[in-house]
Amino acid sequence: SIIPLKGAFEGNLVKVHVLGQPASGDLKRPWKAAANPMQSMMGGGGGGEIKTDKKSIEAAERAGRGGAKEE
Repeated sequence: SIIPLKGAFEGNLVKVHVLGQPASGDLKRPWKAAANPMQSMMGGGGGGEIKTDKKSIEAAERAGRGGAKEE
């Protein structure tokens, strides 16, 4: 039950505006989005980059159809 509180106090927004830390280094805006732990468990790797090459798009389209094979 204390994990949400711990997460809130570790957030950049609270560090800068509530705790009064200077906005420099990692606290400088724009802040990077926190890594999604579910994405890394599902094999996403956590890189966060969107791939737009033709091969990646075709693979995503095949995966979106439930893995149906093309004839």
